[in-house]
Amino acid sequence: MAGENILVIGAGASGLMAARELAKAGQRVTILEAREKTGGRILDIHDKDFPIPVMLGAEFIHGNMGLTISLLKEAGIAYHPIAGKSYNIQHGKLVPYNVYSNYWPDFMAKIQLAEEDISLSDFLAEHFSGEKYESLRESVNAFVEGYDAADPDKVSVHSLRSEWEQDENQQYRIEGGYGKLISYLAQQCLKTGVSILTEKVVSHFNWSEGFVEAITSSGERFSASKAIITLPLGVLQIKDGSLGFVNFTPPLPIRMGAVRAMGYGSVIKVSLYFKTAFWEEEALDAGFIFSREIIPIWWTQLPDKVAVLTGWLAGPEAEKQKKKSDEQIINMALLSVANIFNKNLKQVTGDLIKGHALNWGSSPFSRGAYAYTTVAQPNAHNILGDPVENTLFFSGEATYNGPHGGTVEAALVSGKAVAGKVLIPELDKKFS
Repeated sequence: MAGENILVIGAGASGLMAARELAKAGQRVTILEAREKTGGRILDIHDKDFPIPVMLGAEFIHGNMGLTISLLKEAGIAYHPIAGKSYNIQHGKLVPYNVYSNYWPDFMAKIQLAEEDISLSDFLAEHFSGEKYESLRESVNAFVEGYDAADPDKVSVHSLRSEWEQDENQQYRIEGGYGKLISYLAQQCLKTGVSILTEKVVSHFNWSEGFVEAITSSGERFSASKAIITLPLGVLQIKDGSLGFVNFTPPLPIRMGAVRAMGYGSVIKVSLYFKTAFWEEEALDAGFIFSREIIPIWWTQLPDKVAVLTGWLAGPEAEKQKKKSDEQIINMALLSVANIFNKNLKQVTGDLIKGHALNWGSSPFSRGAYAYTTVAQPNAHNILGDPVENTLFFSGEATYNGPHGGTVEAALVSGKAVAGKVLIPELDKKFS
């Protein structure tokens, strides 16, 4: 195929954002996407049997995220705060949420003083060992696994401290689903001449300074002067040559070393639509529910009054379940819901209208959900994000350097930033 100025590999939030910025600046851009549609780890299912879009990927805006919200306003896409209170399950009853135990202030004080960057497990063992801190260790580990999808044995304490310093209590949902933002970015790209080619599984890159050739698994070849690679970290970490694996000639030992050193968490997400919102028997205002079931975290759609529960399992426990089928996940979810609300499993199953599940760890073009910083290489995201001879550029939430790791905001910010890196040398050429 005729050469393009720039190839973008991946049509998720980062790739679309980068392509949009480059095209606006006059660059000729082609996006190659492995899946049959755009969006990446933003995946909304529109099912006529569900009352709302089923958001199996990203769902929440975690605070007042500047770029995300500015794009929504630019596009005229409405969003609203989530509502409802958070509850724990204790002895089969919903009680007000208290995940941190009485020792949480002590934990936060210690983490603020931590000079050495160590893993969370090592930090807890050093400062909070013993029986009296058992509930603290359990709750902190559960939070880090559930929210960050991180392994406590690997995650950097300094990175967690940076994240927790952000006071972003309010969360939002996009009305109609996150897919609306993806559609807007894709339309913006198409309007500015970007070619978006789906079902193009890139398996190999030949490159030299100022030249890139991307070869797909079907043998198609696309050439350009530069390439932006927004493949998820889990895909870049594939070693066995299975679907999604990419190879570079010549190899990139420094970047791939950073890839191997980074953490990448699995997530299982399930959405269940019932005939009745039976959880309202326990609490009309239930927003989030935290339990010790196999699928431990659940949330409602408040302030929208629909009989939909969404379940979430993340981190090492999700990794253990990554070979489970969608049907098996839905069965696990129904059992968890039955146990949480002291219902008969047959009764809960009979009340189900329909369920959807996605095991992100087994998805070939994601291999998990999002990245986290490890103590082994806390600077890995910067190493990966450093351009290779002004020819290969890596982008995506795994290259993001800031307090909002693992979010759509991180992906969008990284996409905008990498476009700037590409454009600076181009502008130098233009005015030389």
